[in-house]
Amino acid sequence: MKENGQFRFTYFTDKYETTIDFYQNKLGFELEHSWDRSTNDKGAVFRAARGLIEVLLFPDDEHKVTGLDYRNPQGVFMCIQVWNVDQLFEQFKSKAVPFKQEITDQSWGHRSFSIVEPNGLILFFFEEQF
Repeated sequence: MKENGQFRFTYFTDKYETTIDFYQNKLGFELEHSWDRSTNDKGAVFRAARGLIEVLLFPDDEHKVTGLDYRNPQGVFMCIQVWNVDQLFEQFKSKAVPFKQEITDQSWGHRSFSIVEPNGLILFFFEEQF
């Protein structure tokens, strides 16, 4: 498949302000852009490695779009490759980011850790060791 855009992981949250604060201030992710068009149309897009994370405010029933799933993310996680996982781990630790797994060497050659964001979504940060 020819590359013709950017990859986005997008989800809805009813903890919008808390989630935005977490990505921006706890994790230090760069805010690509955001919008606040109405009480049912708010969103923010953050840079994460070569992809984007898009956080959308959970709308009321009359503003839901057919074809989208508004349930909380379950059974999914994000993997974000970084170049200095130990430094990032220490940075997040100093900001009291909630960890799912402390830093460890994985049997498949990654050094990694994972965190839990305000909606229960797991973010897995790794660096290849080979």
